Amino acid sequence: MRTKGWQKVFSFTLIQYIKTKSFIIGTIIVCLIVALIACGVNIIPALLNGEEDNTGNPSAGTLGAFSAIYITDDAGILTDEDAAALTAAGAKLEQTELSFSELTEKLKNAEDGRALVTITPETAETDEVVGYTVKTYYSPNSDGDSVDTLSASIRELINYRNMINAGVSPENYMQTQRYITSSKIEAGVSEWSVFESMINYLVPIVVSLVLFILIFAYGQTVAQSIATEKTSRVMELLLTSVRPLAVVIGKVLAMGIVSFGQFLLIGIVGTAGFLISAPFGIGGQLMQMMNDPEIAQLAAGGSEQAEMAQALSSSFGSVNPLTIILIIVIFILGFLFFSLIAALVGASISRMEDLQQAMQPYALLGLLGLYLAYFPVMFNLESMENGVAASNPIQIFSYYFPISSPFALPSALLLGSLDMVQAVIAVLILAAFVVLIAIVVGKVYEGIILHNGSRIKLGDIFKMAFRK
Repeated sequence: MRTKGWQKVFSFTLIQYIKTKSFIIGTIIVCLIVALIACGVNIIPALLNGEEDNTGNPSAGTLGAFSAIYITDDAGILTDEDAAALTAAGAKLEQTELSFSELTEKLKNAEDGRALVTITPETAETDEVVGYTVKTYYSPNSDGDSVDTLSASIRELINYRNMINAGVSPENYMQTQRYITSSKIEAGVSEWSVFESMINYLVPIVVSLVLFILIFAYGQTVAQSIATEKTSRVMELLLTSVRPLAVVIGKVLAMGIVSFGQFLLIGIVGTAGFLISAPFGIGGQLMQMMNDPEIAQLAAGGSEQAEMAQALSSSFGSVNPLTIILIIVIFILGFLFFSLIAALVGASISRMEDLQQAMQPYALLGLLGLYLAYFPVMFNLESMENGVAASNPIQIFSYYFPISSPFALPSALLLGSLDMVQAVIAVLILAAFVVLIAIVVGKVYEGIILHNGSRIKLGDIFKMAFRK
């Protein structure tokens, strides 16, 4: 049989790879990083939200955070009443005779929070004032939120004073302040909340990037392993007891077990870190809310955490054991698809110096798959408003195209963008192409593994594949 002896290659490659110091140390470091990230996702937001300033200093995002505020009103729009309103809001206004350059120099060297606001009128050709330009200069130690608050307060006062000067009474001014929101919603599609939009926007990007790194990195390892053994003449020793095709099958399967095992270990460590830190962070609160039968009432009452928990429940509500199994199958098929191609690339070179150049087409192929899975979501801003992301034609294509489906399908299954029938069809298409690639590799592998001349070009490999 052409594949006889693959078990020996499989066991040898598996044992040798997991015993290497680089694999052991790398796995430990990655697990520690993932655990820290999982804990940080829980604890850091809780610390930021629950942090109280007990030092007596003004809270961030308030006018009182500045020790001094200077206002240069060249438009003459603000009045003493407006200055009194700023003072009542906590602003420490100061008069100064310093010039603009002297003031900015003073702010530049200030050790505390200080700000200078300039108001300049914009006029038309008839010298009629048509607008105002507000610039806020702040010292290096100023709080960014407080700077935004100051700038917004000045703009609001200018708008108020402008309308009062136009004849609008103070009583009627508030009647003019109404905000308007707009959105586009496809008929029959459920409207997303802000949290649902973010989840459906970020999950495909993160999942596709993670799977790309895993599949692509381990695929390169397969190519490097085969190329190393070929150039060091170890391959010639292997071929005395096993067939060439058995070598590539054994190595690809061994690296598949290693990659899946390492990925599973990292996932377990990350999940454990999240669960252990959940009682001390927002994760525990969200998980409790997701199981709370009164969550709908909490969300209706305006609870931000309840809305977030409801969004998580809505976005990942379709996840079930069959979904997890399909995701695992997709990962395995995607790994086999790219690893078989990588093995062919590794076997096509005769010198290790040629490996990097030979891997360029492989890299471009992987980037194409990532691009199709990643960028349709990234640039589909309409998905931030409603649930129409799945109607993006390019994204639908990425689910069925075997080069991109390993990166696009898992997130689609997690978020319920595809029903189970569509997902099974996409997986069957990917499996069919894996079989096709395996047949092509089997047809040309034996012809190139013992080649020791110049690097075999891609066109030559295609000719060998279609040769009868």
